[in-house]
Order: sequence, then structure tokens, then C-alpha cells
Amino acid sequence: MQGLVNIILPSVALAGAVIVVVLYFYLVKGKFRRPIAAAGIDIPSKLRNIKKLADAGKYSAAIALAYRTFEQMCGAKIGSERLNSETAREYIERVLKMLPLDSAAVENFTGFYEEARFSRHDISRDTYEAAIRVFTDLYPKIEGSPITTPV
Repeated sequence: MQGLVNIILPSVALAGAVIVVVLYFYLVKGKFRRPIAAAGIDIPSKLRNIKKLADAGKYSAAIALAYRTFEQMCGAKIGSERLNSETAREYIERVLKMLPLDSAAVENFTGFYEEARFSRHDISRDTYEAAIRVFTDLYPKIEGSPITTPV
């Protein structure tokens, strides 16, 4: 009986350690996830949907969709989407280390997104138009940006 316990207990501990390591890599490091396919992002369709939301007066939703499209494009370019454990700002910090984008414009756009997504007040058409101007300035630069290795 003692010999059986000496075999089972270390085996259970080893299996538990393997599970913890796999979960760490999956949840924290984002390993084992499918990469985003750049070809899978239909930008014209997204832009039409953003315009439809704005035409319906849903400016918050339009800005949120524009920002999500921006994140998807960045993720496709760098090969890594935003992790569940990352805030929008943490993800943008990581993106800016790899893509040479105008950090002030990206910060500004992220601020518009956070206001649209998390504030309780209605977003005005002027705010929407300002956010979309920043977005339309940024998205062509993402495709033309070379990827740099983070330091």
C-alpha cells in the first residue's frame, strides 16, 4: 500500500504542475491561440457598418466598432490579438512597441473609445467625427508599417 501511495502522489502532483503550466501559457501568454488572419478583416464592410451606426445616431457604438477594427488590424499586423487580461491601453502600449504609429494619435483614439465605451453620457456627433478622423488617419498607416522587434 505504501508503495502505491509513493507512486500515485508524485504522479498527481506532476499532472497538476503540467496543467498549471499549460493554463499559464494559454491565459497569460496567449499561446495556443489561433493567429488573426489579416485577410479575414473586411475593412470596407466594417466602414459601412460604422457609418450605418452613426447615421442611426449610435455614435458610441460606431466609435467602439471603429476601435475594435483598429485593434483587429493591429493584431493581424503584429500577429497577436489583445489578451483577455489586457486593458485597451495595455494592448496599445504593446502595439506601439512593435508598430511605428503616431503614439499621440493612438492615445487620442483610445481616449475616444474609452469615453464611448464606458461613459454614461451620450456621445455627440462632433466627438464621433473627431474619433473617425483619427481612425481614418491611422488605419492606412497600420498596413504600411514595418513590424519592429520590441526591445
